[in-house]
Amino acid sequence: MNFRNYSIRTDKYAFKRYKCEDCSNCPLRSQCTKAKSDKNREIKKNMNWEYFKATIQQLLSEEETGKLYRQRKIDVEQAFRHLKACLGFTRFFVRGKQQTHNEIGFALMAVNLRKYRLSKLENKKNSPNNLKNRRQKIIFYDFLSSILRFL
Repeated sequence: MNFRNYSIRTDKYAFKRYKCEDCSNCPLRSQCTKAKSDKNREIKKNMNWEYFKATIQQLLSEEETGKLYRQRKIDVEQAFRHLKACLGFTRFFVRGKQQTHNEIGFALMAVNLRKYRLSKLENKKNSPNNLKNRRQKIIFYDFLSSILRFL
């Protein structure tokens, strides 16, 4: 393949375009391209993009980065899963930067309140007064039910 020209797309990314001169008699044409018979194989390469892809691939193969991404699955992804699946927040219902900022703020506040409630429940489970609290609640509910019977 020979270098043909530089091409700049509308999103301002520059590509090098490589194009084969004549693919009509090539025995590997069917494996190389799915283009029509009058078209030759053309490849576009962005060298900056290729560099960044290789850098990210190298970073992802390191153990430290792998640990960070495993922890991210636990910390971040679960919150967004709950936001989408349980709270039904799949899209914004308002327009404008400030309104969407407010809407995501309310949604994330709901997620944080859920985390806070779950942490409180976890602390109660591990507290030594757990049975005492349960007994007090049972006595209180019995008291309420006895009052409600008289009304």
